Amino acid sequence: MNGEIVLPPIVRSRVDCGLRVVVAERPGIPLVAARLVLRGGSSLDPVRRHGLAHLVAAVGRRGTRRRTGAQIDELVESMGAELAVGVDEDASYLGLSTPVEHLARAIDVLADVAGGASFPAVELGRLRRRELASLQHDLDEPAVVADRALLGAAYDGHPYGHPAEGRVKDIAAIRRPDLVAFHERHYGTSSAILVVVGPVKAKEVEEQVQRRFAGWCREPVELPEIPEPTFPGRSVLIVDKPDLTQAQLRIASPGFARSNPEYHSGLVASAILGGAFTSRLVEAIRVNRGLSYGVRSRFASSRVGGMFFISSFTKVETAGELVQVALDETRRFCDDGPTAEELARTQSYLCGLHPLSLETHDQLAERLADLELHGLPHDEIATFRPKVRAVTAEACREVGRRHFPLEQGFVVAVGPSRPLARQLEHLGPVTVIPAKRIL
Repeated sequence: MNGEIVLPPIVRSRVDCGLRVVVAERPGIPLVAARLVLRGGSSLDPVRRHGLAHLVAAVGRRGTRRRTGAQIDELVESMGAELAVGVDEDASYLGLSTPVEHLARAIDVLADVAGGASFPAVELGRLRRRELASLQHDLDEPAVVADRALLGAAYDGHPYGHPAEGRVKDIAAIRRPDLVAFHERHYGTSSAILVVVGPVKAKEVEEQVQRRFAGWCREPVELPEIPEPTFPGRSVLIVDKPDLTQAQLRIASPGFARSNPEYHSGLVASAILGGAFTSRLVEAIRVNRGLSYGVRSRFASSRVGGMFFISSFTKVETAGELVQVALDETRRFCDDGPTAEELARTQSYLCGLHPLSLETHDQLAERLADLELHGLPHDEIATFRPKVRAVTAEACREVGRRHFPLEQGFVVAVGPSRPLARQLEHLGPVTVIPAKRIL
């Protein structure tokens, strides 16, 4: 590990319909990965229609003005590919990987599904039933309940404050006109990004995109400004599940946006505290006290703002002890910073993982799309390791002081409310809600 990662030639352009195109001319494996990104994501879901962006992407995949869902499946399978769709808070995604000789057909499929979705009523009904069943199943997964509760507590009333999959009553209320209106309003070529990675020439890709996307030229409405989130103060939210013998625990505090200059310092500091198997939290909670088999910490960063959180689980009787140990270790880190050995070991670990995250064309396409979405330069991939190695112990301590859960942290716990409340009430005002409200 002696420096920068060398990227293949990357060419950026914009075709006549307004679509931004990014091509990485990567030789070698005769596959091509194509990823289409549409800005907005679940943060555009209207009130009482949470999950709409998710359904638009899922149902849009199941039929267009040119092809039925079965015909799309057959075409994709004939290319030896799989068409994936997804939604997060900031964007909707469509992507596939296929042998390079199918490049033109791959681009055609993406243009057809994104621009020509017809939203068949029968497919909406089927997928809505599937989503509702999946959400009901989530109630039996305490970790999922905790993560959903954490999102709602951190971003209460904010566009980021609900899971992309939505909520039961909202999904049940969504009708086909909702999907059509969302698609017409927010799916447009001028706000979309197409990333293509493989042994291709940028000029050839641009010509194919020009041809295949010509029938879909649309100016979406301007994206609304997303306000900076306001996190709760020191408090405790308990999701009551009386049948549990283990409590799921989350300790959270305000983080930062993906484009924030603190990104690399935060990555290193979080890994030292709880992001690796040799981290401080693992040593204190699992190794020294045997309170849990697993504990981790991480920053979750979005286009606007973000969150830092620690997640773990333990017996209900030791929930308070685990939270206190985590807070004590966090305080110790922020007071003293990491040791030289911790810093060097973690930097080596993160730098070693980085090339592995770029091995496939799909991985590189995803990374380039993420950088485009957040307005970051491509050389952040190449300079990742030098930037990680440049992080100092003092920078780790400072980013921890600003963002780790000290005075500004709050706790989410899932389990029987009475014993949890007794153990956690000294951390701030306690609110108890039934588990079903999370759905």
